[in-house]
Amino acid sequence: MEEKKRLRKQILALRDAMPADEREEKSRRIAEMLVSMPLYDGTDILLTYVNYQSEVDTTDLVNKALADGKRVFAPKVSGETMEFYQLTGMEDLQEGYKGIREPVCGKMFDAETVKGQMLMLMPGAVFDEECHRIGYGKGFYDRYLKRLLKTGISVQTLALCYECQVLSKIPFEKHDVRPQAILTEMQFRRCSNGTN
Repeated sequence: MEEKKRLRKQILALRDAMPADEREEKSRRIAEMLVSMPLYDGTDILLTYVNYQSEVDTTDLVNKALADGKRVFAPKVSGETMEFYQLTGMEDLQEGYKGIREPVCGKMFDAETVKGQMLMLMPGAVFDEECHRIGYGKGFYDRYLKRLLKTGISVQTLALCYECQVLSKIPFEKHDVRPQAILTEMQFRRCSNGTN
């Protein structure tokens, strides 16, 4: 746990120190790479984080997905629970949990009734070459994905981050859920499966 905390602090400081124009350019590159992939083309439903502070910016991706007729859902936190709500545009968001923009209205995502190919875009602090992920310490995505898995619902998971956030190896715990792939401004990495 201590090593995860140390790495989280170190890599987030590195990400925060990146000049805003450099982050903007890298976010643009990541978005362009994603929308050119068959993974995106085959997606009907996009579950995506809404960027906060120095994270990879998802604004263009949300706007593009909506323009392409995809159904887009963003997370909202209530206590220890995270649920996704449908967006019709970025104006559906306002500051919520810890200052992160969240949906203020919209239909809650229900994997058992909403049908189609699903892709979840995940944030995170630190990753490694095997797609292990260190989040921000609250476990929202781990718990949400485990709930989905229990229902037998299949969702593809892709983490977006900058190349400076990917290390060769990071510590992980049995309960951590790996994304199935990671996309940075440099490359797309796919791991064998999304569990440990």
